[in-house]
Amino acid sequence: MIIMKPLAEYKEEIHSCSKCGICQSVCPIYKITGNDCTVSRGQFIMMKGLLKGDLKMSPRINKYLDLCLKCGACSKFCPSGIDVVDIIVAAKAEYFKNNWFEKFVSFFQKIFVFGFGIKFLGLFSRKIKSKKFDKKVIYFGGCSGKLKGNGAVIKILNSCGIEVISPDFNCCGIPFYVRGDKNTYEGFKENFIKHINKYDIKDIVTTCASCEKTLKGYGIEGLRVRNIFEYIRENELKPILKKKLRVTFHKPCNIDNFEDIKWIFENTENLEYIEMENYDKCCGLNGITKISEYKIMSKIFWAKHCDIKKTRAKFILTSCLGCEAALSLFSFGKYKVMDFAEFMGKFSKLL
Repeated sequence: MIIMKPLAEYKEEIHSCSKCGICQSVCPIYKITGNDCTVSRGQFIMMKGLLKGDLKMSPRINKYLDLCLKCGACSKFCPSGIDVVDIIVAAKAEYFKNNWFEKFVSFFQKIFVFGFGIKFLGLFSRKIKSKKFDKKVIYFGGCSGKLKGNGAVIKILNSCGIEVISPDFNCCGIPFYVRGDKNTYEGFKENFIKHINKYDIKDIVTTCASCEKTLKGYGIEGLRVRNIFEYIRENELKPILKKKLRVTFHKPCNIDNFEDIKWIFENTENLEYIEMENYDKCCGLNGITKISEYKIMSKIFWAKHCDIKKTRAKFILTSCLGCEAALSLFSFGKYKVMDFAEFMGKFSKLL
């Protein structure tokens, strides 16, 4: 469950860090900078200083917190089982509540990026009505749904004999959570609850890994949140591409059901799936990466670009709007980056 607790409530976890250094071996940022302040071990030392009062939250400390990609690689390998991302977000929240610039940026994002901006671009997306079936699910499109419409999701799930209800949801709130803006994050959560309370449906489908993790983190009793991959495999839907295509896949950090994706690739006719090197390594983009740190991020983007090029795939598929944006940034027209569901909706016949 995603709950933004005060930093002081993580005191025990912070002190349990053994300083073993395993996080250094998996952190994408540390591998580039070699700076211990950019990895969880070093950041926990700073947080101890904050909790003891030896340090004060400052722009410099916040800069190191911002460099964290929130990929969770350190948490997966941490022998102490520490959830590093939640602790870093709690530290971000400490800085956020007393910093006018952070609040301004968050307000700008809320109103002009995830508000007017997404809604305006959504005017050009195609939204269609679902066929009616006994089984029903609610589609959480979020930002991606507004930009791309719901056509691909409806085509896929209707082929599974499932009716799709498409309320006009806002963002899930994850960009604001990682910024430490608790109030805005909670506002998006309340908007979600307001929409689903209109329906007697407990099954939620999404196509975005970050949205999936966030919705599950809301901790709403009885709600079942699943990615569209799970529905395809569960219903043994075996797509046929209209022509032979070679693809590779970038696994977003927040996806836990990669086996479902591989099953789909293995059971899609005319699809050649090439697994790229480091397919499961972070793309380098998160909700708060700053332009001032582009020099660091570009090295991660370029490494990912080189891994994609080695596969000679014309399509790089993923399941996260942020990853899609990051991968497109360094595509240079050499390949097309697409959301998995969008690709299947456009290029496949569904049985």
